[in-house]
Amino acid sequence: MFQTYESAKYPIFWKDVDESVYSYAELMVNSSWFYADCKLTDGVDTVTSTYLLSMSSQIKDLINNPDISIRSIYLVSPPYLNRTDSWNMSPLAKVSVGKVTNEDYESNIEIYELESGEILYSSSDIDSHEQIEDINVVYS
Repeated sequence: MFQTYESAKYPIFWKDVDESVYSYAELMVNSSWFYADCKLTDGVDTVTSTYLLSMSSQIKDLINNPDISIRSIYLVSPPYLNRTDSWNMSPLAKVSVGKVTNEDYESNIEIYELESGEILYSSSDIDSHEQIEDINVVYS
């Protein structure tokens, strides 16, 4: 989802020779993503760090990491999802995943509950929870 380029790579190593630092990345698809503001600790030092996540399942990875504490998560949503004329970055209160059944197939739908109380769905075809089954909370 995020693409990096060799020309954007800084000529320094961060923590390990297998890690690189980039000055920018390209968002390859017109899809929502998450901005996670976190605190990292190694038992001695605590620093803040930001994660750019392309999938809600990656939020669970942060939650399950004992060295990371999430301060806040934002949904970065494209116009078709947030029903405006521009991209929005909104504080997220809750993310859930459920299933929608259409004639011959089943698909996963994400439900984004913003701190403002607004609810967004990962599909523009969905406009209420009643259309979604087997809802499970990913982050709250």
